[in-house]
Amino acid sequence: MSQSPILAALLLFFISIPVSSYDGPLYDSSAYTKCKIQPEPPLYNGGMLKDQQHTIPDTGDRQKSSSFSLKNLDAATKYCFSIWIRIKDAESAMITASLVTEDTRLKCIGTVTAYKGCWSFLKGGFVLSSPSYSSTLYIKNSDSKDVVGIEIASASLQPFTPQQWRLNQDTKINQARKRAVTVHISDREGRQVQGASIRVEQLSKDFPFGSAIAESIIGNPPYQKWFVERFNAAVFENELKWNATEFIQGQVNYTLPDKMLEFVQANQITVRGHNIFWENPQYIPNWAQNLTGSALESAVTSRIQSLMHKYRGDFVHWDVNNEMLHFDFYEDRLGPNATLRLFKAAHQSDPLATLFMNEFNVVETCSDAESTVDAYVSRMRGLQRGGVTVGGIGLQGHFDVPNPPLMRGVLDKLATLGLPIWLTEVDISSEFTKETQAMYLEEVVREGFSHPAVNGIVLWSAFRRGRCYQMCLTDGNFSNLPTGEAVDRLMKEWSSDGLEGRSDEHGSYSFFAFLGEYKVTAKYGDKTVDSTFSLSQGRETRHFNIQL
Repeated sequence: MSQSPILAALLLFFISIPVSSYDGPLYDSSAYTKCKIQPEPPLYNGGMLKDQQHTIPDTGDRQKSSSFSLKNLDAATKYCFSIWIRIKDAESAMITASLVTEDTRLKCIGTVTAYKGCWSFLKGGFVLSSPSYSSTLYIKNSDSKDVVGIEIASASLQPFTPQQWRLNQDTKINQARKRAVTVHISDREGRQVQGASIRVEQLSKDFPFGSAIAESIIGNPPYQKWFVERFNAAVFENELKWNATEFIQGQVNYTLPDKMLEFVQANQITVRGHNIFWENPQYIPNWAQNLTGSALESAVTSRIQSLMHKYRGDFVHWDVNNEMLHFDFYEDRLGPNATLRLFKAAHQSDPLATLFMNEFNVVETCSDAESTVDAYVSRMRGLQRGGVTVGGIGLQGHFDVPNPPLMRGVLDKLATLGLPIWLTEVDISSEFTKETQAMYLEEVVREGFSHPAVNGIVLWSAFRRGRCYQMCLTDGNFSNLPTGEAVDRLMKEWSSDGLEGRSDEHGSYSFFAFLGEYKVTAKYGDKTVDSTFSLSQGRETRHFNIQL
């Protein structure tokens, strides 16, 4: 069917940005995680660095850093930085970009693992809290013990005002999370009906957005009501962890997760499995911490068989070996292929569940050398080479002050893996006021929702014994705190409920809507018809017919 002129105009607005109303840059999501023989051209034609394109000359001298002089940087502007790097004198090295202004030093605005003989891509950025007249952006070898020669090419620094950044986010949201719909109204003879009243009700949302829950939700109607009214995804904060289900060896108890699972399933809430194992010794059962060799292997096998067979098909995801970039309890005791065996056993036990790597300080910061974006990518590819079925990228997201340009650059690089990305444990540090937590939470969630590779967001805000890990959404009476209000505002913004209109001269009513399930009510004269339809991802208009 042909599109109406009105719908065509709407498509032009939502799928692209009209040049007449926007003269700023479009964000470039290009990213690379494999070394290349030649660097790509600079993003944005270099942006602020277009007149500072240079490489360290091959003079035989070993130089450890390079720098760019920057003038007149604004507060609140998002600065997106990218550069290609090649090293000498070592096979590989971690290279860090940092920024020094008159009154502050940002130790890390981006990292890359660079290699000898080929070019690697660094992508990051920064936001300043106060303006700077004169700053220096440094590119350095992160390892102070070894001096390596650094060559750089295709450097770029592109500023985005807050308004430009938001418009780019909204454009990405409209492209990835919404779709055009045309409802066609006809009578029983197939004639188009003009002037029929149309009302659109959104029954459910396609994008999984939720929160952790704790055992305190069991038999707690106020908590349950508050949760169900908002979220369609959940994760159990602690109740599935090995230390919780088998505190004493051989005494396995799934009473609490069984009751929590009953609650989420009764309310058609998608639930993630967290976690099968945790590499951090602090969270391994005390009785298992002294096991080695065959005894530990037997305990691990028993854990997988017990947990995975009991809950086969109940959890859409499993975090298999939590935080394995930072800790190595199992690999230290069971050998370097222990993680491969854990993933393979989990997949055999529940083939339909998507298995995740789940890690902190990947998207929150680049200052943690253990969990840089390239370290995550390398570990993921290593698992894949080992024959492991890893289906998802889990990023915990425990933030202090968010850095949106860095976050977006990291997501761009992770997206090159071609796997769904979930923000699995999002919260904001309790060092901030509740109002500041709310402001930062909205920044993080909006950044995640606007990235096309992000397939779900779960907040780490389970309410347990009157408190939460770092960030609560409500008080003890389940009245919203500022963070809860921020969540409600976003969920209202990203909803297409309550659309109303009338069919045009072609018998059509066109609109854009967020992906999900819908009920459409068409009324003309004394005739009323209710009908439902699903709106899934796609660039073409979804056509839907109603006969009165």
